[in-house]
Amino acid sequence: MKKTSTQTKDDKKTVSRTREKKVYSLAGQKFDVPEEREPLRIFYESLSKQIPSSEMAEFWLMEHGMLSPERARKAHEKKQRKQKQLRSGTPIKSPPPSTSSRPDSSKKPQLVPKNGDVKAKKRIMEDSDDDDDFVLSHKRRKT
Repeated sequence: MKKTSTQTKDDKKTVSRTREKKVYSLAGQKFDVPEEREPLRIFYESLSKQIPSSEMAEFWLMEHGMLSPERARKAHEKKQRKQKQLRSGTPIKSPPPSTSSRPDSSKKPQLVPKNGDVKAKKRIMEDSDDDDDFVLSHKRRKT
């Protein structure tokens, strides 16, 4: 509950009022349902349709009471788990994006020397072989 205080100009008397916190029926809902033409509502609804796995859209729709009770409950549990992991410092591993939709040319950018600088191209090609020599982190095996 939040308290607000106001002073009247005539007698400098402080009046305290308490503002009631709204209680929503859906799990995780924090805000009223926005109007149909609200720009954020349009954005998150279209995002949810285009990318059904979008957590950002799912959480926003949940907080604004626009999901079914079952989906809202699942999204609320998912958000609580995620927040708990963030608080405890446990790293969250997101699923890797699908690489099958990428064309082969986008996997490795083409190295084109500017102004016909062949030495720069050779230097770049030689340096790229050295990248495989370094191990940045060791993967742990689960037992």
